[in-house]
Amino acid sequence: MALALTRAPGREPVVFGYALETLLSAAAPLTELTQKALERQGIFALRPLHTAYPCAVWPQSIQLLAATTLPHLEREEAEYELGLRFAQAFIQARLGTALQDFAQVVGPEKMLLRLARSLRSINNFLDASVTPTGDDGGWELSLYPVREFLDHPRRRADPPHFMRGLLTFAFQHSGAPTARVTLTRHDEARAVTTFHVSL
Repeated sequence: MALALTRAPGREPVVFGYALETLLSAAAPLTELTQKALERQGIFALRPLHTAYPCAVWPQSIQLLAATTLPHLEREEAEYELGLRFAQAFIQARLGTALQDFAQVVGPEKMLLRLARSLRSINNFLDASVTPTGDDGGWELSLYPVREFLDHPRRRADPPHFMRGLLTFAFQHSGAPTARVTLTRHDEARAVTTFHVSL
């Protein structure tokens, strides 16, 4: 069972409790069986959540909630849909509203270039790099662990299709309504995921 951390979040890779709260609200209503499965991971959906949880809780919760909330969809489609729902729920929260207001002021391209900072509102272990891809006007976006946690034994990649859904929603609602995010590579062992982004 995963236990909430009591030491400072900066010392361990963690996902923040309000990100998990948002994920739970995106998957609501939760069945009793789903709540029991979450409790085995240390998440008690009917109680206030802790400030932070071990990083492994995040991908495990995404996979569990995608499977139980959207059982009629294939795994990749379910995770993508949950990513869309998460992003929508996130912008309705105070922090998400501030991020969306910022994105609408600076535009989708600057939001993409500052993505690493935005992702730190969800956890403290994910970093991002963005590179223009040339003539097509697109971008290569790579997500990977911050240097401090590269060799951490419990670090895992976010489910890539969940992130594809989250990013698609974010870009489409920051001034690029036709934005597309395509998964190009996913290395689970290194916890590295690469997307092609068209704005």
